[in-house]
Amino acid sequence: MAFIASDFAEEQILCNIPPHTLRIDLQSKLWKSDVDSEATITDSNDNGIPLEFVLLGFTPYYGNLGMRKEEEFLRIAFIGVTPKHRLLPPRCVTSAIVSGKTSQKNFLSYFQTLYNNRINCASVITSTKFAQRSFNERDPITGADGNKINYNTLEFRDRPVNTDEEKALIADILAWMKSDGGVQVSNALASSIPGGDLVELPLGSDHSEIKAAFAATRAVGALPQAYEQPARTAEKPQTQAVVEVKSEPPDAKKAVQLTKEQAEKLGIDF
Repeated sequence: MAFIASDFAEEQILCNIPPHTLRIDLQSKLWKSDVDSEATITDSNDNGIPLEFVLLGFTPYYGNLGMRKEEEFLRIAFIGVTPKHRLLPPRCVTSAIVSGKTSQKNFLSYFQTLYNNRINCASVITSTKFAQRSFNERDPITGADGNKINYNTLEFRDRPVNTDEEKALIADILAWMKSDGGVQVSNALASSIPGGDLVELPLGSDHSEIKAAFAATRAVGALPQAYEQPARTAEKPQTQAVVEVKSEPPDAKKAVQLTKEQAEKLGIDF
């Protein structure tokens, strides 16, 4: 099918499969493009910008992604509100992977708060903020505090819509989600991630069997499949001498074959 370029309406929501993707760099406290590591969302002072977006949905995953092996991840889908940046196309569905246990815990706690208060996540603006946390290592024997370890995390909070532009965006998103938007967002969340090896973790169920099966099928040093020798082409059969060897008990006496002369000397009637 041929694609014909055309003008898109301002109120149209774009959902590509796979969707536009951003990567959260916790070490640098930046949002980056997943396809161009040098393309980052920064302000005039090259500081990372806390993103604001309309959250459309999320899916828990487990597996291997980059340097992280056999870990849990959250994939979120959203439409960016601010800033107006080329990495966040207007009204375009974007996805990102939330890694790090603390960041994932912060997100789930945020979503649980919305759920408990019966607030539709697509009716408010979700704000993100990079924060630094720390903990003290503990001696495994004495339990004494050790060195202080600093790490970065991502926090989530919501705010009401402020401008007429945001109100129009929210209204369009809610209408789109009630039509075919939900299906498109689900497909975007399930689309393939280049270089990733992930399995979905169903909400509200035990994940131990899924994780065990994942580890078993991707175990390091697993035995390779049996090698099948290729079939040989038909050749003229060759005659070979076949020697049959019969095993005998270790104490079995071997029969002795005597000649006629030997039998006569032994007094045996041959």
